[in-house]
Amino acid sequence: MSTTRRSDSSANPSAASAAPTTAASTAPATAPSAGTGALAKDTIDALQAALAAEHAALWAYGLVAAYDPKAAAAVTAAITSHQNTRDLAANLIVQGGATPVGPDPAYTTPHAVTDAATAQALALTIESDCAAAWRSVAGHTDDSTLRGTALSALTDCAMRMVSWRKAADDKPLTIPFPGAPTQPP
Repeated sequence: MSTTRRSDSSANPSAASAAPTTAASTAPATAPSAGTGALAKDTIDALQAALAAEHAALWAYGLVAAYDPKAAAAVTAAITSHQNTRDLAANLIVQGGATPVGPDPAYTTPHAVTDAATAQALALTIESDCAAAWRSVAGHTDDSTLRGTALSALTDCAMRMVSWRKAADDKPLTIPFPGAPTQPP
């Protein structure tokens, strides 16, 4: 979401909209290995960025819930999944020998959230940012278990992006290489 600490924001009531109905898994399929041990600094940095993205996602989904009440079930499922992934990332960081970053008290969204449509756009941004962070984790480790964890988290984000695009009637529903840096046309 490219979020930063929140300076201030205002809220407007939500307009009704269609909510995504596809549920993604609630946690990455692979768990950390019991003896992970110290991780390289670039791996820890990538995990810290993924953890920070998960913290931001949890905060931002509160806005999505406020402005798109018809998406309550999808938001609840997304929050549960992001909570589980956040906890897993924090545990991996601790096992890797570092202290996990904490959440900021608030964040600035990339655009104003004023109705259900802008809430759905924020949900897409949330998932895109988390996908990019987990893609980076996969690229910064040679550990197959950690790569599997990152791939699972990335896949969950991609599945939620499809659900949000479908709810917003966006085309295309899928994008190639979720989490990859976007290239200017």
